[in-house]
Order: sequence, then structure tokens, then C-alpha cells
Amino acid sequence: MRGELVEEETNEIKQNQEKSKANLAKTVFFRNHNHITGFYLIWIRLSTFIIKRWILSRRQIFVLFGFFLGPLLIEILTISTLPSPKDIQASLLQNERVKDAQVTLIPSIYNPQTIVIHSNENDNQIKGYLKNYLTNMNANIEEISTNNIIDYILSRNNNSYDTYVNKYQMGFSIDKRSTLVIFNVFFSTVNYHTMATGLSIATTCLFQYYANSSLKSIQTINQPILTSSASVTARAIFYDRIYCFDTVPLSLLNFINSFIASIFISILALNVIRERISHSKDLQLLTNTSKKLYWFSNFLYDLTLCWIVSALLTIIVKIGSVVHPNPEVEVQIYKGTEQISYFFLLYVMYSLASLPFMYSYSFIPESELIGFIMFLIVNVFACFFDMVLGFIAVFSQASPSSSTDKMGTTTQVMLILRLILAGFFPTVNFKQSLFNIRLRSDPTCVSVINSIMITNYSSDEPWTSLNEPGIGLQLVIFTVQIVVWWTILTCIENRVKIGQLICCCCNRKEHMTIDRKRKQVNSNNSTMALEWNDSKLDKDVRDERRIILNNRELFTSAVVLARDLVQQFKKRKGKSLFSPYFTAVDHLNFYVPKQSCFGLLGANGAGKTTTFRMLINDIQPTAGEIIINGKKINQTKRNIGMGFCPQFDWLIEDLNVAETLTLFARLKGLSTAEIPITCNEMIELFDLEPYRNREVKNLSGGNKRKVSAAVAFMANPSLVFLDEPTTGLDAGAKRKLWSAIRAARDAGLTIIMTSHSMEECEALCTKIGIMKSGQFICLGNLQHLKNRFGKGYSVQVKVSREKMNEFQQELATITQTTLEQIFVRLAGYDINDDNTLTETPSVSSQSNLNTATVNQVSVIDCTVSTCTLDKLDSDQFMSAESIDIRL
Repeated sequence: MRGELVEEETNEIKQNQEKSKANLAKTVFFRNHNHITGFYLIWIRLSTFIIKRWILSRRQIFVLFGFFLGPLLIEILTISTLPSPKDIQASLLQNERVKDAQVTLIPSIYNPQTIVIHSNENDNQIKGYLKNYLTNMNANIEEISTNNIIDYILSRNNNSYDTYVNKYQMGFSIDKRSTLVIFNVFFSTVNYHTMATGLSIATTCLFQYYANSSLKSIQTINQPILTSSASVTARAIFYDRIYCFDTVPLSLLNFINSFIASIFISILALNVIRERISHSKDLQLLTNTSKKLYWFSNFLYDLTLCWIVSALLTIIVKIGSVVHPNPEVEVQIYKGTEQISYFFLLYVMYSLASLPFMYSYSFIPESELIGFIMFLIVNVFACFFDMVLGFIAVFSQASPSSSTDKMGTTTQVMLILRLILAGFFPTVNFKQSLFNIRLRSDPTCVSVINSIMITNYSSDEPWTSLNEPGIGLQLVIFTVQIVVWWTILTCIENRVKIGQLICCCCNRKEHMTIDRKRKQVNSNNSTMALEWNDSKLDKDVRDERRIILNNRELFTSAVVLARDLVQQFKKRKGKSLFSPYFTAVDHLNFYVPKQSCFGLLGANGAGKTTTFRMLINDIQPTAGEIIINGKKINQTKRNIGMGFCPQFDWLIEDLNVAETLTLFARLKGLSTAEIPITCNEMIELFDLEPYRNREVKNLSGGNKRKVSAAVAFMANPSLVFLDEPTTGLDAGAKRKLWSAIRAARDAGLTIIMTSHSMEECEALCTKIGIMKSGQFICLGNLQHLKNRFGKGYSVQVKVSREKMNEFQQELATITQTTLEQIFVRLAGYDINDDNTLTETPSVSSQSNLNTATVNQVSVIDCTVSTCTLDKLDSDQFMSAESIDIRL
């Protein structure tokens, strides 16, 4: 008794909860929302996108740290450790014209080393002076008894070649006779100057011996002979001033700054690539937000970050120019106010040009990490290649065979290639601009370049001059890049090929005619003919097409109308036997009236998802037209007021549930006062309260589907697309979502959904189309499909417990019956009657048949119904072809 009471209370609680949820659904979907419009809506959407980026930056804290700390640390390390160009040149080139290239020849320059000594007398004073001198030079001494030093050292080679090469550099043998002293010096040929250093040691020891003082010494210096610049040619000066040219590896500060600039632009690419790959960008744009506003908001946020990091880099460079002790390092040129000001200006212009370049690139990679790495590598390689071209140009012009009165052909080609590279890559143009600042600040280098490259540069050239070494040309290139890359981005977003754009500019009508004929020729499929034969279609499908073609009123009365919709994809290589194109959707026709739910059923590959992509304007149809709310969607720029729940979640994973709903509420233009209330109601309606503050990436697949559905129904759009909305949901959550969908439909929303579940479409849809091979094979409302394609009807019989076995035995004797389910006192069975394919039996006749069947069994209750969609001929409806296509 008590258990029954508990069960009744539990059932009552569940019923109350269901009633409460039903009332909430009615409240949500029957509410008339206040929407903001005009400039204020644009401002709200712009601020929403920027707030979204700020939240994502805070959640991706390591990326934010990398964006700021990476470039700053590299700049600090570069300024503090990078040698001057002269020092780099001196360390790389054996150049007799390099100043301060002398070497003092003392034994310590080869330390650590071991010096072998032999003397024929133990108390030899010369040996004493030698050992004392070498000890003061921190050299290790090996004194041997044999007089053959070479054999002794060669014997060490048998033990270790490394020891033989690196340990022993010199050896000394003193043979004192009665009237003669023989002082032999042995030296290694591996290192430079060992012979001269050995002789210097020997002369010092002899000098100390004869002077009888260890304080005496002879200093030997290897000093290159420097020729006065007045007596040498320009090509001879070139080898003294190679560091004046923008070549590898002498112009490193400019190259490293271009590398730094590439790093922070590459990091910014992560977000836009991620949103494109996850389709969260598409879901945001389906709120009627323009693509221009989306990119403008990203540009504003990214540009702000770029300017902040540029200002910090400028401050670091300025501090480095003041505190660095070496007056010849490159950073010293930025002591001047003009130089450091133009340094910051170039970073600003680089940011303005690189961001649209990066946005255009973001459509290429299929992984955000790969996209980041490839963008960085390509830009760095372009800068390195530019320096290699400069290296070839300089050394080609400086070769003895080149002309001294005009620039050589090779040099001209290299300079043209560098100009092309700078015009394409903002990073290369930025590097060349920094080099011009350095060149403009060094009159000596200007004269050297004039003498070698046969140019007429002036160190007094105005900074913004178009002539070198001014940076005016680079600023113009930056400006052109800004315009060109924004234009390319616009063409990409609007699916306009560059060739088409040029043709359209020349002759729009002629181009459209040629393009249409090309499509007809490329496809040998008869379905691409201007007049299409629909005689093979099912009667209902054919009637639907003819109603659409002949009734113009449907264009305004129907919420959605698709007329002769065709979508073709190019097949992969080796897969085209007859035609290179595969028809995924083949002249599809249907319309959806207001306050209805249209269901698209079909197996994988039937064309459902392709149809959906065309309906939401994600892809353009090859032929045909789609009209939503009286507007052709390819002409409305998505301004059609729709909600969309995709098959795979298109959510922003770093936002939590509440932030996600708030984001889309603001983008859909809900008034600020309504947003908290609406978001709370959607969270409660879709059972998301426990996950309100949980990030989307940490939700289960089923809860992500709930969030996607909540986003689709946010603000009660007139049209909602649901692509398999209950995938991943448990049975209870699935039925709750069904209740919400029914409530939305009853409130006046029009819904189009795809599903693999016949049960789901039967529960929700007022009109159903079953697809196969890109075309409907049946179309109509639920009862109509049951009448035409259903086989028999279903009977549920309630009998007493003791009569159940007898009932089953009796049922087994009846033909055309199939027992489906048995419960304790309830049995369900199907009666297969082919007559029902064309005609629905009356309830009375079915009841009579049932009574005759079980006339010997005590029947308590009996229910007769027509077949469900699950009982339709699945072999006919749910098979599909699989074609390997290229999307």
C-alpha cells in the first residue's frame, strides 16, 4: 500500500513537472520579443563580437601570454646579445681590411693544451726559463726523457685521435752542447699561428736566458696591413663594408624583427581558423549578422592587440638604444626621435596590411595548429629568401667581371624579384622598411651602396620620399596591400573567383551566358537539360513540382519554397566513368507552409545534408532557386530570420552555456532588458541549469545538442532548421525536446528537420519527404503516407493473465498476422493487408476482424490503429547510393 502511494506521488510530481515545462514552453514561444534595429543593433553586434574575443582571450591564457611575452622576450634577447654587423663580419670573413684584426701570439690562445718539453740536461737554465714562462701562461707541461718528440706525440694518436689533434699544439727540444745550443720548435698544422707562436715562445726564453731575467719578454703580434681608402677601388671598399647591405647573415636585427612580427600575426590566426573549421563562424552569421561586421570586429580587436605589442616593442628598442654599451650595434640608430617614431609607424602599417592577409589565408588550413605553423614558416622563409636575393644581387654586382658604370642584368632581376616579394608579403616589406631606416641613418653605408650598386641614394633624402633610402615606397606598398587583401577577402567570402570578377567587370552578361553553357556542356546528365522530364517521379512528388511551377502565390504565402533545386559536385579523379560530376540533389521541389514542421528522411548519402546546406545559404545551388519568406536567399545576404541546429555542434567551445546563449541573443537583436530573462528560460526549458557556467567543450554530446537547439530557438525566429536534433540524446531528453519542438510549432514557428528516425518524424512532422539519390520518392502528410504505403494496421489487445497463452495459440493460426510485443496483460500484433496500400480500412471493419480472430478468448480491451512510419517499406525508402565525390 505504501509503495503504491509513493509511486502515485512520484507520478504526480512528474506530471506536475511536465505541465510546468509545457507551460514554460508556451510562455517562451508565444512571447513577442522586442528587437532593436538600425545603428544601435550594429553597435550591439560589434560590441558583442569584441566581448566574445575578450572572453576567449582570457580563457586561452597561454595563447595570450605567448602573444605578448614571446615577441617581447625575443626582442630583449636580440638587443642584449646580438653583436654589431662589423663584429659579425669580422667573425665570418678573413678580411685583411678589417680593423682591429690583429692577434697577439702567446701560448694561452690555445688553452687548454699540453706542451711537450725535452732537454739533454736536467739543470739546463734555458729549460727553467721555458717551464716558468709556460706555467705563467697556464699551459700543461709534459717533460719527456726521449729526444724524439714527434714519435712521442704520434704514439698518442694510436690511443685517441681527438687527443692528438686538440691536446698537443706545440713542443720544444733544447740540446745544449759545449759551444752550441740547439733550440727546436715543433708545431701543429691544425690551428693557425702555431708556428709563429712557437717561435715567439722560443725567442722570449732565449731573451730571458741571456738577459738573466724572467721579467723580460718579446711580444709578437700578427697585424694585417691596412691600405688607405684613397688608394683602393670601390670593389675593395666593398669587402670592408659588406655589413652595409641587406644580406644574410649581416642584417640580423631587421630579420629578427620581421620574425617577431610574423609570430604575433600567426598567433592571431588561431582564432579565425578555429571558428571557420568548427563552423561557429557560420552559426554566428546565421543570426543575420553581416560578414563585414564579423571581420571588422575581429580586425578592431586584433589591431588593438597588435598596436599594444608594437608599442611595447618600440619602448624596448628605445631603452636598448640608450643603455647598450656598444656604439656600433644596430639598435643604436634608434636613439633618434625620427628613427624610433618611424619604427613604430612601420609596425602599425604592417599590422594594418598583415591582418587582412592573414584573414584571407585562414580559409586554407584544415587545422588551427598547422595553420599557425605554416603561416609563420611561409613568412619567415619569404624574409630569408629576400635576403638571399639581396646577397646574390650585391655579390653579382661586386664581382670583377661586372660593369662599373651600370647595374648588371642579374642584379636587376634580383631587385625586381625582391620588389615582387615585398608586394606580396607584408612581412618582407616590413623588413625592407627597417633596413631603409638603418641605411638612411648611416651616410657611410649610403656612399658604399652608391659605389657598388651604381645608385644615386642620398642620406638627406626625406623619410617619406619614394626614393631610396626613404620609406615612402614601402608605405605605399603597405597601403596597396591593405586594399588588395581586403578585396581578396571579400571575394572569398562572397564566393567570387578572381577570373569571374575580371570577366564580370568586362562584360557581365556575356560571362554569365558562357558560364551557364559551360555547366550544361560539362554535365552529360540529362537532368541538366533546360526542360526536365518528371514522369519517373512518384505521383505526389510530381504533383508538388507542378503546383510550385504553376502557382505563383506560393512564392509569397509559403515560408520555404524550393524549385527545381540541383546540386552537383565534382567527382574525385578516377571515379568518373561517364560524367565528371555527381548529382547530389536532383531537381528537388517542395514548399513548407506557415506553422508546420517539414521532415526530411533518408539514409546517409540521400542528399538531406546537402539540401540543408543550400537552404541555409551555406553553399550555392548549381541550378534552381530557394525562396524563404518571399526572398531569394542568394540575394538577401542571409537576412531571412532563421535559427539553425546543425548535425554537428557549431558552438564556440571556450564559452560557457550562459555566455553562448547571451552571445546569440545579442546577435539576434533582443533588447537588453529581455536577454537575461530569455536566456534563463531557455536554460530551464532545455534542462541546462546544472551546466549554466560550464564551458561547452566540457559538456557531453547530448548536452551540446541541447545548447545547439536552444540557440536555434532563441528569439523565436520565423523559420528553424533542425539537422538531426536528437542525435546523442537519451530517451527522456529526446521526448522533452520533442515537446519543445511541438510547442514552437504550435506557437507559429515553421520548422524543417532531418532525421533517421521514423518515430521522430511521426511525432513532430506535419509534412514528410523521404529522399533517395537526391530526390523525393514519397512526399505528403503523415496520414497520406500511411494510406499509400502502409501495410495493414496494428492491434493492441488486453486480455486476462490466464488467457494470454490461449490467445497466442489462437493468433498463431491466423495468417497475415505478426506478433510484435507481449506484456503482462497486453499483446500487440500487426495485420498485413495489401489492400491498405490504396485504401484505409474502416475502424469498424478492423474491429470486426479482430473480434472474429479472438472470439474464443475473453478480451478486456482492444485498440486498432493504422501502421506507424516505422512499418513502412524500409527497403524501398531507406537505401541509398554511395558515390565518391569532391566537396
